[in-house]
This record gives sequence, C-alpha cells and structure tokens, in this order.
Amino acid sequence: MLLAATAGLAWSQPAVPPDGPGPQGPAARRPLDPAHDPILTQLKQELALTDQQRASLTERFTAFRETQRRILRETMQAARPAPGEQGRPGGSPEQRAELEATLKEKLAPVVKTFLDDTRASLTAEQQTKFDELAPKLDLSPIRGGRGQAAANTPFTLKNVVTIEEKDGVRTIRSNGIPDHQPGQFPGRGNPNAISEQRYVFTMTMSPKVSDGAPTPHRGLLAGVAINGVVFDPGTAEHWNNDPRSGWRQEAISPLTIAGARMGLDASNAHVQPDGSYHYHASPAGVVEAVAKKRGVKDGESMLLIGWSADGFPIYDHHGYSKPDDPKSPIKQLHSSYQLKKGVRPDGSATPPGPGGAYDGTYTQDFEYVAGSGDLDECNGRFGVTPEFPSGTYYYVITDEFPFISRLFKGTPDRSFAKNDHPPPGGGRRPGRGGGPPLGDRPGPPDGPPPGAPR
Repeated sequence: MLLAATAGLAWSQPAVPPDGPGPQGPAARRPLDPAHDPILTQLKQELALTDQQRASLTERFTAFRETQRRILRETMQAARPAPGEQGRPGGSPEQRAELEATLKEKLAPVVKTFLDDTRASLTAEQQTKFDELAPKLDLSPIRGGRGQAAANTPFTLKNVVTIEEKDGVRTIRSNGIPDHQPGQFPGRGNPNAISEQRYVFTMTMSPKVSDGAPTPHRGLLAGVAINGVVFDPGTAEHWNNDPRSGWRQEAISPLTIAGARMGLDASNAHVQPDGSYHYHASPAGVVEAVAKKRGVKDGESMLLIGWSADGFPIYDHHGYSKPDDPKSPIKQLHSSYQLKKGVRPDGSATPPGPGGAYDGTYTQDFEYVAGSGDLDECNGRFGVTPEFPSGTYYYVITDEFPFISRLFKGTPDRSFAKNDHPPPGGGRRPGRGGGPPLGDRPGPPDGPPPGAPR
C-alpha cells in the first residue's frame, strides 16, 4: 500500500566500510539513537499517539533501522572485491548503479512492512493523518559517523545572508545555510552534515560579455543564490574514477535518478565533506520563497533567484516569450543542449570510453545545438527582466541539461574560486576573503579528482 520516499542509497562517495561510511569505525559499532531520529519524532508529534502507541512505535522503528543497517552491511560485504582483486564496492558509476538497484530491491519490502505495521496499530483518525504523512517520509538508511550526529537531530541552523551594493560592487556575505528546509543530511547517498560557512562573494554590478568564447567554470562556483547558498552543478565522479578519461558523471542522470540522485534533496542540493550545502539544479526552496514574496505562482513571472560569478543575474526557468517585450506571455524556457546520437566509445576504443548509448549519464553525452531551444551555450540570453527593464544578459536554470550553466558569458570574480586543491599547509575555500589569483592552483582539466567534494 503505502511506500514512502526512496529506500535506495546512491553510491557517490569515496570508499566506505562494509557497514556504511564514517570516520569513527564501522556502523555496527555505533548504537542507533531512535529517540532523536527526526522521522520517529515527526511521527510521534503529528499522530497524537498514546503512551502505549509511542512505546510500540519506538520499538518497531528501532527494529526497522537495525534491519536497514544489517541489509546495508551485508550488501556492501557481498560487493567487496575478492582477496587479491583491485577496486572497491561501487567504484564506478555503473557499479554504483548496480549496488543502488540491489539495495532498493532489498530495502523496499522492509520499508513497506514498517509502514503497514505502523498503520495497522493506529486508530481510523490517526490512519487518515498517517496516509497524508507517509509518502513524504524519507526512510532511507542513516549513514555517517559520530562526527556527523546531525543525522539524528532536527535541522536547527538559521540562514544568515546580507547583500550590499556599493560603488559598483555587489557583496554577498552568508553562512551558507538555506532559508528553506533541506533534506536529511547525513542521509541517503550523502554522508555529510550541513555546517555553517563564511562566504564573502563580490561581483561587478556592471558585467560585460567577454570577447571570444565563453569561459568554462573549471574550479569556480557557478554563482550564489539570493539566500547565500552556492550553485555548483558539476560533480567529482568520473568513469573508472579517472578524471583523465574525459567522462564525468552528471548528478542528475539515468544512473542516479532511479536511486537517490547522489543524495540530492528536494531542492537538488547536497553537502560537501566540509559541510557546505550547494545546489546542482533548480533550487525549489528558493523558487518557492521568491514566488511567495512576489505574490505569484511558479510560472506567472520571471523570478530572480541568484547571481553568477561574473555578475549577471540568474533566473528560474521562465521568461518572456519575446525576450525584449515585457508584455509578451511568460513561458518556460528550454536549453539548447541535446543528447548526442549513437553510442559512446567503449573499452576497446582509443581513447577508451564507458560504451553504451548517449543517455545523459555523463556530461559529455550532451552537445550544444544552436537554435534547438531558447537559450545559448551558456544557458542564457539577452532580454528585459522585471529587475532590468532596459535589458541585460541573464542566465536561466532549466529543467533539463545543463540545469545550471557550465560556462561564463562574462569574467568571473576570483572570490568564487573553489580552491579544491590547497597546497601543503592549508588554503582557502571560496568566498573566504582573498586567496591567490585564479590559476595558481590548477586542477585536472575537468575539475577535482575522484572522491573530492562534488
């Protein structure tokens, strides 16, 4: 009957112990803490349970979590390479997809049994409320070590952001905490807890389109949302875990949508190992908040949701039908990227590739086809907007690839450098005030190495 949110688990992290990740040792050695599990707390609060029902639910929920943990541990152990073999469980996107499917198959009946048994223990009135609540629950297995105890506590961090416009420079300071409810982190497919950051981003208020070809992001954040959370669409996942292969996996792809999508939440965001929360695609929570503040529904108006590192504005996926006519109807805007035709090179090719049809699993599965959509190769266009009635270039976050632009139309500000590869002795993260000029810390051609923050 009822089957709540995903029971799957995406394998998008570096090597993990057989019982799940965590710097403090195997999950089997860490006792569960159901009393502070947000799912159990939510059920108790919203179902108006009696003392006897609460005790029964706690016992049932604890057994449910223990069963999930056992299945996770056994599945990982079975996937470990045999003695003498190279590799690790889920070493490639394809292997992780296979593990994802196996786990989903094993965990789904466990979730269903828990939901069915819980519903059977309720009164008719409680069952009505439970039927509304259950489909929204994320009953994926808890992952993470003692240092990531936020998995079992309600999200209480508060958003802090200021935007100052002075002397032709826009300065955004934030703690990187969203102003909407994030997903559960650590959680499905992402073992990292959200923590406060110290961002200071600057950008020109008079951006100009650069001469020549657009600039790839390469070590730079794409931009920052108006709530102070960063846009970072790329991943650190590559075919065969080799960034030199030229095949980078997409966060939203056939291999990930079927499961936990690399742990992305409802706002297409997840968390870096350093605790930074970031968006890979449309930030639903931001769009909803902006629409509510404007007194409109999604699709009724252009919505400014952020700023690119080069200073141009970023809008949600709607715009005027005629770019220069604010009186023309609002319509959904689409990218001009298309899946390539045919099949990828396989292991026998020179250079080798992952093989299979171009299906969107990898960034390189797509190509820009001018005129096939509404936007250019930077996923933007020139036109008038509510904030820029005289016209400007602006980026659009679309529902299809590239979701968030992977190229800069103008010159990005150095405050958006990710600095994923600090030199020995430490370094700076993006927006932390200064840092070396871009290019002082070159990374691989397409971004950070496998296992790096994504």
